[in-house]
Amino acid sequence: RVAATPLGSSRSEKEEEQDGAVITRARHRHHVELASEALERFDDLSREGYATLDLAAEELRLATSELGRITGAVDVEDVLDVLFADFCIGK
Repeated sequence: RVAATPLGSSRSEKEEEQDGAVITRARHRHHVELASEALERFDDLSREGYATLDLAAEELRLATSELGRITGAVDVEDVLDVLFADFCIGK
């Protein structure tokens, strides 16, 4: 898990090392939490066997997408969503 600490709180370096990374931006924290939840669901589904493999893969894709929102990665689906939402295509 990632430690999400509000700005202004005081923690020692040793506490931070034990908990992991400290995320100070609310937007980043939100996306990391969503990615972490998707990874937990992926882990649960992947242990259930072959029948849930497609659902597990979708959770992995969601986690990757959330992390991409932090790093600035652009997904093809995001581009298509903007194109179809903002532009008149095919008329």
